[in-house]
Amino acid sequence: MDADEKPLDELRSKRDESFLRRWSDRKLASQQPLAEQAEEEVQPEQPCDEDMPPLESLDESSDYSGFLSPKVSEPLRKMALRKLFHGSDFNLCDGLDDYADDFTKFEALGDVITADLKHQLELQEQREAEQQALAEAEPGKSEAAAEESSDEAPTEDTHQVAEQQPSDGDDNLETPA
Repeated sequence: MDADEKPLDELRSKRDESFLRRWSDRKLASQQPLAEQAEEEVQPEQPCDEDMPPLESLDESSDYSGFLSPKVSEPLRKMALRKLFHGSDFNLCDGLDDYADDFTKFEALGDVITADLKHQLELQEQREAEQQALAEAEPGKSEAAAEESSDEAPTEDTHQVAEQQPSDGDDNLETPA
């Protein structure tokens, strides 16, 4: 068994050693002075308005990234982005716009009768049947009863309404004469 374990131990030690070596190299590289790292990352000069191509020459496959440079003027950037977003790649309606539809025009229901409409029709038929029954039973009194039921409105004395309203706590204040 000892012979089988040696090769495994050697492989493990080599693997661990290579991992530790890579980790150590990365750690040393991260501790380099920032000036040396900055020299390695030389940034190209940023384009300005004069470096930009004319807007008429741009199409959907053109590169618009130069227009996002901080040295490019705001009006030129806006015109370039407007041209980009009016292209067919960006000018798509996804159908998720809440207010894209016209909700002022409705489809006619046709012969469809809703449950609420059925209920209202039944109530109306019941009222008409009751009024006809009253009219047949007592012809003179039914007209007076129908007028009373339509004219019935809760009438309250204005003094009672004033007494029922809560006070504002200004009961002790004098009114000017």
